[in-house]
Amino acid sequence: MIMKIDPQGRKAATNGAKFEDIIEDAITQALEIPSRKWPKEEERLTTDNVLLKNAPYESIYGTKCRSEFLLRYQGRDIRIECKYQQSAGSVDEKLPYLMMNFTQKVDEAETIIITHGDGFRDGAINWLRESCRDTKCKVFTLLEFTLYLENLCNANSSQTS
Repeated sequence: MIMKIDPQGRKAATNGAKFEDIIEDAITQALEIPSRKWPKEEERLTTDNVLLKNAPYESIYGTKCRSEFLLRYQGRDIRIECKYQQSAGSVDEKLPYLMMNFTQKVDEAETIIITHGDGFRDGAINWLRESCRDTKCKVFTLLEFTLYLENLCNANSSQTS
């Protein structure tokens, strides 16, 4: 007899991947830039105006980690992580670790955590926002992030005009 293991976990991973796809499409369409995978040879691309996927960094534990995106746009490097939780689970338990990595460890001067879903524990997102206040890390909902992209695009348009 074959036992099915963790169907909820697979569903959560699928939904998380769909959320990442939505974010990728939003960025590439709003800023009119391509996306590509991080180069396997671990060399940093010098190309500007690109969305790099699966970008590596060293964690607070000294281990290798990856975030969903590294946005290189108009001379800025912005590291982006997506956290989706529609039902009760463990994603919100990982928020303190992510916050510490994004505020203390990664090299980029700008970091963004995008949250979406109704499954986060009460107080988890508020805790994250408060913990990131006055740091290089911004915390956005999906709607807030789309407004951020619009402002980023408009700022670039006014600079080139």
